[in-house]
Amino acid sequence: MTNSRIDSPESLTNWIMPWPAFEIDWSRTGLMIIDLQNYSSNPECGIAEMIRNQYPDVAEHYIPSIRQAVANTQSLIAAFRQAQREVIYTRHGALLPDGRDMILRRQRRDTDAVHQTERPALWSKGSFEHNILQVLQPQQDELVIDKNASSPFNGTGIDQLLRNLNLDTLVMAGMATDMCVETTARDAADRGYNVVVVEDATATFFAEHHQAALSSLARVYTKVWPTEQVLDQLTGNP
Repeated sequence: MTNSRIDSPESLTNWIMPWPAFEIDWSRTGLMIIDLQNYSSNPECGIAEMIRNQYPDVAEHYIPSIRQAVANTQSLIAAFRQAQREVIYTRHGALLPDGRDMILRRQRRDTDAVHQTERPALWSKGSFEHNILQVLQPQQDELVIDKNASSPFNGTGIDQLLRNLNLDTLVMAGMATDMCVETTARDAADRGYNVVVVEDATATFFAEHHQAALSSLARVYTKVWPTEQVLDQLTGNP
């Protein structure tokens, strides 16, 4: 897959409003890794395997995209740990094995997904599919937030925890760009956090949806940077 950047804000010439602007204090910046779990991001299981086997046209974009996102997230994790900055993970799925803690719409979606694809849309806490990818495993002193909604700001205490950690800026990687990443980024921005979404450390099922989500975020809510720019800025601000 060709590693092509989304359009930069400067190239979206039909946008007439100011772009999001903020200064980053890297001493108060954490890396948030959103839902890079086995069910979504391991091609050998979960919905990623189902897509690979049943929807090859979708897999042709998604599997290389998620592999790129995981590789770039590995680089981000290493750099944030080296700089002694916070790394925070989220995991998406039901908190109870039968999923009754999920809103009714999500319960119905899982039922429909099983009928259509023989896989649920999400997996519950404690399952292999719910676990974070082995290559991205959290360290013992890193925060892992379990959520049963798209955004951890809806239904968990993450806002208070991030403020306890003295963070005011969040660099976001993960999946899916147009789902949990976008929803989390918007929620964080609306709560006053500075947000940087890493365009090539995020992925979703369709290229046009990835582009649309990042363009929307860049116009109003967040900065959208490639991995290389994040690493350059982080290592240049010890």
